[in-house]
Amino acid sequence: MPNPAESLSFLVVLEFVVVASIVLLLVPFDVAAPFVPLLLFFLLVLHLYRS
Repeated sequence: MPNPAESLSFLVVLEFVVVASIVLLLVPFDVAAPFVPLLLFFLLVLHLYRS
């Protein structure tokens, strides 16, 4: 059973990844560019956590 704090952190990171992906699809790239490094980092973290 995962720690409740760990589960909450996972959900927050997952929410950010989903929202940032939607923002990248809906707004011009130059506006959404500040989200890209953090999005890539969180995607890597989620990949490492799930594997």
